[in-house]
Amino acid sequence: MAKLKFDSTSTTKGFLFQFLVALEKCFEMEEGQSVYIETYGDVSLLGDLSKSEQIESKFYKKSLTDLDKNVWNTIHNWMSDEFPIDKFSSLVLFTTQKISKGSAWENWNNKTFAERQKVLAEIKSKFDTREKQSKELKKCMEVIFDAKNTGKLSKIIRMLCLDCNNPNWDIYQNRIFERYGKGVPKMQKKHFIDSLFGYIVRPEIVDKNWEISYELFTKEVNEVTAQLVENTTIFPAKLKLDDIKHEDYEENKFVQKIQDIEYDEVIPYAIDDYVHTVKLIADEMNESEVIKNSLLQYEDNIENNFKTKYRKASRNYKEDERIEKSQDFYDDITSSSDGTFHSYNSIPSYFHNGMVHILTEDRDDLVWLLKEKTNG
Repeated sequence: MAKLKFDSTSTTKGFLFQFLVALEKCFEMEEGQSVYIETYGDVSLLGDLSKSEQIESKFYKKSLTDLDKNVWNTIHNWMSDEFPIDKFSSLVLFTTQKISKGSAWENWNNKTFAERQKVLAEIKSKFDTREKQSKELKKCMEVIFDAKNTGKLSKIIRMLCLDCNNPNWDIYQNRIFERYGKGVPKMQKKHFIDSLFGYIVRPEIVDKNWEISYELFTKEVNEVTAQLVENTTIFPAKLKLDDIKHEDYEENKFVQKIQDIEYDEVIPYAIDDYVHTVKLIADEMNESEVIKNSLLQYEDNIENNFKTKYRKASRNYKEDERIEKSQDFYDDITSSSDGTFHSYNSIPSYFHNGMVHILTEDRDDLVWLLKEKTNG
């Protein structure tokens, strides 16, 4: 599908790229620093003067040439009387563009002050000899090379850094995560970036000069990390119990209740689930009050679900189907999920079913045999 004339995709991507740059600068902050968005320009890192930066971000595909408008417009903006150049130690053009081969901008960051002056003078000289000149660029250069602005231009020349050939969106996000999200499971990296991306554009932050302080950002990172780590805690591995003697459990209530519905074929699996679950709780979960309390809530969820489905199943069977529908009810409960507990990302089916059998062992009112229908 061809782009519509009013399509604003590129502009939107530019804004999003700016915010991603701001996010990376937030991670780079040190104590006492703050990141500002759209205050002195695209992104500003302020605090210790020796480490303060002004960053202009550009999301472009075309190569960066000698007369690239992004460079010259940026320099022009920094020449403005309103721009507080003395707040910064470096001025950065952060762009997705590659420097074109043979461009005068090549190796800019490693050039001396004198070499940089020469580069700008040569570009200006070549521009002046062109028959066709961009009116916009001509206006920029008139301001930039105005004699009264020589002092400010000298400052900009010393401070200017070209950060070019930056990666595409996905690679850039991954780079930020790999560098600053080491405490977060890889499966949660998108949530990690998205959560913090959303944080820096919250209305309440935008309304406060769009300032993100080191202290507030660090707190948010810690909270998001803790949440994502907790939500991906792996459930303990199933214990290896090879010596389960099924005959030892034939008199248990949970086994007898299965026998009541004539479903003997599932009894060995029920015993396995019951024994593994009881053992795991005793070995892995009894030491933590937090886990025990969360497990009690999980148990309540199972019980409530059991009772609800039992009432429904008891209403919906014909008199000659009691055993068959009781077996269906058993399968329905043991194939269901009742959520999770503590910080586990999922609960294995054997543990869920083991909990069900523990409940039917302990509670006389929890049975598999559906309620007998009354006449009339």
